[in-house]
Amino acid sequence: MSGEAVEKSERAARATGEGSAVTRPRPAYGRNFWTVFAASFALNSAANLFVLFPLFVVELGGGATAIGAIVGTGSLAALLARPGAGFAIDRRGRKWTALWCLVLDAFAIALYLPIKGLGWSIYTVRMVHGAIEGTARVALFAMVYDILPEGRQGEGMSIFSLCGMGSAVFGPFLGEMLIRHTGFEGFFLASVALVAISAFTTSTLPNDGRLAQSAAGDENNAVVGYGAMLADRRLRPLWIVTLLFSLAISSRGSFLAPIAYARGIRDVAVYFAIYSVTAVAARLATGRVIDRIGLGRMIVPSLVTLGVGLGLVAATGHAGMLDLAAFFGGVGHGYLYPALSGLVISRTAENAMARSSTIYTSLFDLGAMAGPYVLGMVGEYAGYGTVFVVAGMFTIAAAGYFLCAEPGAIRRRLA
Repeated sequence: MSGEAVEKSERAARATGEGSAVTRPRPAYGRNFWTVFAASFALNSAANLFVLFPLFVVELGGGATAIGAIVGTGSLAALLARPGAGFAIDRRGRKWTALWCLVLDAFAIALYLPIKGLGWSIYTVRMVHGAIEGTARVALFAMVYDILPEGRQGEGMSIFSLCGMGSAVFGPFLGEMLIRHTGFEGFFLASVALVAISAFTTSTLPNDGRLAQSAAGDENNAVVGYGAMLADRRLRPLWIVTLLFSLAISSRGSFLAPIAYARGIRDVAVYFAIYSVTAVAARLATGRVIDRIGLGRMIVPSLVTLGVGLGLVAATGHAGMLDLAAFFGGVGHGYLYPALSGLVISRTAENAMARSSTIYTSLFDLGAMAGPYVLGMVGEYAGYGTVFVVAGMFTIAAAGYFLCAEPGAIRRRLA
């Protein structure tokens, strides 16, 4: 019997209460998992090129405020598109939504090519790009909820999240090379090609069967509304931590390149490589350990470690400080994201996965939208170094809040 057949039989057994009859273990990761991984890897590779997008704004004559406003505009558009993403997923399916949004995203990125100034056109293109890519990301992430091994969410998210951190290892290097040798024209064309690869990979997935579900199943999905999920006392602490986490890491994508270049460091990609390799190594080495220790126990120390890493960026320019900041940031981020994602998945009812995915990814967009605006104003008046001190304080605040909201986070396993 194939791995997919075993998985189907076990799903059927669980649905009818006959789980004890299944003796073979559920396959950990099947073809669909790795296909979604590959599609997400390609999309994230394009996104990791865009950590250097602020340099495009600088080339057009913009400063910290302009960077924050333009980057934040894309995140705002992605956030506003989220209700439509949930509707499209419910009505047309996750594969259909992801595929067509990825196709449109490739065309949207190409619209950066003719831009020559900081007028309305760059804001418009950034809005379109953000809305379309954000919707595609929700649909791809929603697919993951149903294909992770049960009871191994921490390990599963550790592996799946490598599609983000793994692509971040080479994305900035590729971006810098393209900018130096081809200018931003080659930079944007490479992004288009990567998104096109993501779309092609997604097209090979089977239809997810949303339209084939029973009417009763659809009614169950409708019962769990966004308001109820936001107010759920088990999920609420995770939503707040996610927002603060997102606010903090928005500093990297918007202001890391400017502070490094301003202080005479031209190889910005080294920071992202160290950060990402450290995060990847942490996840590969201890993926299963996260589940054994307990997802909740990982949250506070990971937040504190990430905060230290972000704060150390303020010392950029001193020997080795940027590398040290990358190491601490990578360790904190490497453990925090899979632990946080695993908790969200484990606390979400089966009939609410699409909505949970929408809220979770929306909070990252909200942080990515508000962060550049708020931190951009900080940078304009207090300098880029202060931006990263404030960003680090966001994660320390998140750690303190989580301890207050769930005081057993250190002493016992949380799920």
